[in-house]
Amino acid sequence: MKLKIFYLASFLIAASMLSSCLDGDQMNLPPGGSPPLIEITYNNTPGSIYTLFNTGLRYFSAQTLLPSPNEADTITFAVTLQGSVDKDVTVTLTTPQDALDDNYSSDSLTYAMMTSDQYKFLSTSAVIPKGKNYAEFQVVLYPPNINYKKNLMLPVTATNDANIVTSSTAGTLYFHVIGNALAGLYTHRFIRYATPAGTGSPDTDNSSVAVLSPANTTTVSGPTGYYTQPNYIITFDDDGAGNLSNFKAVLDPAALAADWDPAGIAVATGPTISLSGDYKVITLKYTTLTRNVTDIYTKL
Repeated sequence: MKLKIFYLASFLIAASMLSSCLDGDQMNLPPGGSPPLIEITYNNTPGSIYTLFNTGLRYFSAQTLLPSPNEADTITFAVTLQGSVDKDVTVTLTTPQDALDDNYSSDSLTYAMMTSDQYKFLSTSAVIPKGKNYAEFQVVLYPPNINYKKNLMLPVTATNDANIVTSSTAGTLYFHVIGNALAGLYTHRFIRYATPAGTGSPDTDNSSVAVLSPANTTTVSGPTGYYTQPNYIITFDDDGAGNLSNFKAVLDPAALAADWDPAGIAVATGPTISLSGDYKVITLKYTTLTRNVTDIYTKL
């Protein structure tokens, strides 16, 4: 199965618009008379299991690769030219070793370079024709060969034959795996009762697919199904031998203050958290002043 990852957005952005898909990062667009820049951008494919937006360290956490059930996943991205150059420009992909440490000041994690059996570029060089603004590339990931319990990275940037400067903020892709035992795709069952007591039949009981995203090796976050769906922040201990313990969960305090407090919604009890013996089923419960909520995550 191929995934054109250019991570989730609402619609597929046409290739001709790649030069403008810098959501929130317009400071990289050179003003009139400024020299051109080389950047890396994504296409966006509805239905992707990923939620990546943009590139560079500013969006580092969103560039996390999650465990995939597929034999191979194809990721499509583009090297884009911001500004104009009066000739063809040949761009060549590189995977700089020193980029493995670029995010260390933020996450204190040491990443190993992904190995050649874990990925393959379908091409490493392409031409941006005169008058155009992008060259498209694809990399194939091989999930069966990736150990998702280790910290791995595939940093991708590009050189060019026109001496064009690469953007310092959007010039590198940081595909990476954080070795977190709970991170990944889950079936999310949301159950809500109309009273705090939780008696009788629930007024809501539905299921969807959700992601528990790693922040580090012992923290994940994922949404509750209630109201504005703020994230749970789940922490735990991992002894490195496959044994997890000391599970804790809170609803994101910043999200509650921003969205629930103004609406008069207050958490009365919980959340509590429990896991199955194999750590594949996570059950979280809490009550508000008016509702009883259960979120059940079952790993796919």
